[in-house]
Amino acid sequence: MDLRPLPRCVECGWRRPGRAPGCRACSRWLDDDIEAAWRAALRDYEVDDADVPVFAATVVADPRGVGWRVLDGALAHTDCPACGAALGSGPVGCGECDVAHDWRWLAAEPDRQGVPPGNEHAIRVATAVARVAHRFPAHMVPRYAATLPLLIAGGLPGGDDARAANRWLDSGGTLDALDAAASTAEIAALVRVPISG
Repeated sequence: MDLRPLPRCVECGWRRPGRAPGCRACSRWLDDDIEAAWRAALRDYEVDDADVPVFAATVVADPRGVGWRVLDGALAHTDCPACGAALGSGPVGCGECDVAHDWRWLAAEPDRQGVPPGNEHAIRVATAVARVAHRFPAHMVPRYAATLPLLIAGGLPGGDDARAANRWLDSGGTLDALDAAASTAEIAALVRVPISG
């Protein structure tokens, strides 16, 4: 897959949104994507402003079959009664947020036409890692975020490619080098070359 046409972030210069959460513009792009799906659901279900909290609570209470972006929007528009953060985004150890975060994985992840099966799940996971980074191992956050441009473009690295990339990064390879690659073939070749120390 040719990666050169993928849009670059005006703030950080990486393929958008590959530097979230460290880049405000990349993070804002992810938030805007969630918010657009949330607003579309409010229109589709003809929810008035006064009924938004009830609609959000209904989505959060049973997210099965609801699109994951809509669920993330509902979580973002629901304050945690325990810690006050957006539900599911509070500190690890906040019981209400921990449960909501676990429930976020129940939402629907239908793949778009023309993408490999599992692409939408991969986008969903990488987006969650970038948006609630403190709930995931710190070393994985930039790695997941860096995959977002490729995933959004319809790509899906295979397990062998992902493991090779992780080994390559663990051996000193850089996310900057992956972002600079012009194609997925170039990335695949790059991560299979041993790093000389």
